[in-house]
Amino acid sequence: MLVRTGFGRDVHLGYCTNVHPGEGLAALHDLLRRDVAPVARVVAPALPFGLGLRLGNAAALALSTDADALARLRALMDELGMYVFTVNAFPYGDFAADSVKDLVYQPDWRDEERRLYTMRVAEAIVSLPGPGHRTISTVAGGFKPQSTGGLDNAERAREMSRELVKTAEALARLSDRTGVHVRLCLEPEPFTTLETTDEVLDFFTRHVFPAGEATREHLGLCYDCCHQAVEFEDAPRALRALSDAGIPIGKVQISSALHLSSPGIQAHRDALLAFAEPRYLHQTCARLPDGRVLRALDLPLLEQPSPEWLSAEAWRCHFHVPIGLTGEGCLESTRADWEAAVETLAAAGSCDHFEVETYSFHVMPEATRARFGSVSESIIEELRTAREVLCRSTTA
Repeated sequence: MLVRTGFGRDVHLGYCTNVHPGEGLAALHDLLRRDVAPVARVVAPALPFGLGLRLGNAAALALSTDADALARLRALMDELGMYVFTVNAFPYGDFAADSVKDLVYQPDWRDEERRLYTMRVAEAIVSLPGPGHRTISTVAGGFKPQSTGGLDNAERAREMSRELVKTAEALARLSDRTGVHVRLCLEPEPFTTLETTDEVLDFFTRHVFPAGEATREHLGLCYDCCHQAVEFEDAPRALRALSDAGIPIGKVQISSALHLSSPGIQAHRDALLAFAEPRYLHQTCARLPDGRVLRALDLPLLEQPSPEWLSAEAWRCHFHVPIGLTGEGCLESTRADWEAAVETLAAAGSCDHFEVETYSFHVMPEATRARFGSVSESIIEELRTAREVLCRSTTA
């Protein structure tokens, strides 16, 4: 839906449908009718409702091989008063499988299939109702532990940049043919090839921008507020650095992480460990008194933390909790971080795609879920909260 910020600019606000389980086109039709439409009727009763659509490979393949399927999806969206402004093409396979973990990063951007899948998504969305500018979010390279050296591995970086450049050039041709501009947005996350703002700055400067105009026009960043908060980054400072470097923020995922103060207290750690579950990775970072940041790949690895971890000022965990959450007993959230990011971008007018993303609602501890009611009730409240922050930003 269109929201006018406190600075008088219109932006698109929606939520990512990856919170609803389902692969393939039949499931997509069902969730639009059953899950998304009731939310839209409450938060945008007289407006077209903008979708942050999640399209996995099964649905993208079907849409790319069956023109009638694409026409049927468009007709359904017209009937329901919906349009697409952004798509989540990060998870290639079943995002609601019993165990997703590090499989979510496959295929990575060294693999041609990642590019082909992304272009299937792009070809589909330009034929669906929506504005003249769309965005697609994707994995920021790949899974860092699967190779040595991270971005110091120059060949790995070159392999990824080659596929990204090919994608940007294909998106430029798609824009020329259809009149719809699509920007592919890399989404940094702990333990991906690009996880910190410094790594993003280096990669774009060395491997993306020198490749030509298409990369500047069709590649950018998806700023996930949860991910960067887990890294203990200062959102306004990071966003200014990205802007100064000319790196476009194509979309923002409004999301909130868990924050644990006093991790040396066993009861506090137990409260956080209650969020450990088998489906998703919950990368966790700790900030030490000297400013250094420690990283653990998954929350269960901290059941018996080292003395260094116990000496930390705070821990933050990659677990997307409802964005309105401020505290969960001795746990807090990073709500202040996402609010600062949204207000900074609204003031700058540099991004107009905002997407609430709390995909882990269904795997939260039952007592926490109960505080928010059904998933639809939680989404409605999150969209209202996000809209309030966007609209109040005139005084930020």
